Amino acid sequence: MSPATIARRSTTFPTATALAFATVLVTLSVTTSSHATPLPTYPTTSAGPSTTAWFPDRYPPSGFQNVGTLFGRNDVLALTIDDADSAALRPAGLSGTFYNTQGRKIDIDSTVPVTWIGSLYIPSAWGTPNPADALLTRQSDMWATLSDAANAPVAYPIIGFTNRDPVTFNGGTPRFRVWDPTIGWVDLAQPVTFDAWTNFSVTFTGTELQYRIGTTLVYTDPNPALATVTQLSDVMLQGYNFGHDFVANWSYVGYGQRTSAQLFAEFAPAAAHVAPTSVPVGPLAPVLSMLAIGLAALRLNRRR
Repeated sequence: MSPATIARRSTTFPTATALAFATVLVTLSVTTSSHATPLPTYPTTSAGPSTTAWFPDRYPPSGFQNVGTLFGRNDVLALTIDDADSAALRPAGLSGTFYNTQGRKIDIDSTVPVTWIGSLYIPSAWGTPNPADALLTRQSDMWATLSDAANAPVAYPIIGFTNRDPVTFNGGTPRFRVWDPTIGWVDLAQPVTFDAWTNFSVTFTGTELQYRIGTTLVYTDPNPALATVTQLSDVMLQGYNFGHDFVANWSYVGYGQRTSAQLFAEFAPAAAHVAPTSVPVGPLAPVLSMLAIGLAALRLNRRR
């Protein structure tokens, strides 16, 4: 069908119909695409469980709030660790090292395959810890829970930053690492860039876990136990309390059934507008072509 054909039949295609047709097609073209689902920055906290706000995991951090624009990013979530919540000062029964991991999580229940993402700002001060004590020791990670059809946890993928010594827990080598349940903590060779945002992502393909820093695939976990996973149940942002105050700033936290590069691109500032070509391409090409026809009919009707 061509615009000329529509022009000859315009008397049977009223303006209201053309407008409604175009509106429906615009809606369809948007809703049939798979996009990133940003995890909420407002409201940020609740007692939980919740799919709309972050609630405590293990032990609540001293602070978890939206601090607005920071280091060039909007809606930054600041996770605050305070020495007042250290092991020696916590209530009885909560003094174990298990509760030194302090953060918040949010329920998701997304089907697989799925990717989740988050960015951590790593200041230069985190690059010079003191091996004699934990004063400058820092750790913050992005965790998740993968579950089976009965909603029973199968795996807890973790990726993040630490500068603690694995033996003394005092200052050690600044590095990235992941958690492999069959091995334990695995230090990564990817160099740390300070005073900058680091983009973390984890993809569960349906058979394996793929960990990325930026666009680089840094670790793959093909654990056979993952075969029972049917859903991503939650995402967590964590800090570790070494008995000293610090803030871990996170941004671009979300998930979706797309690649990590596609998800991060949806958070990044919009690129300059490029005029579309005359022939639409891709899976929405038929929809976009029909939309163009509908709009053409609308313009012809208005001229009459």
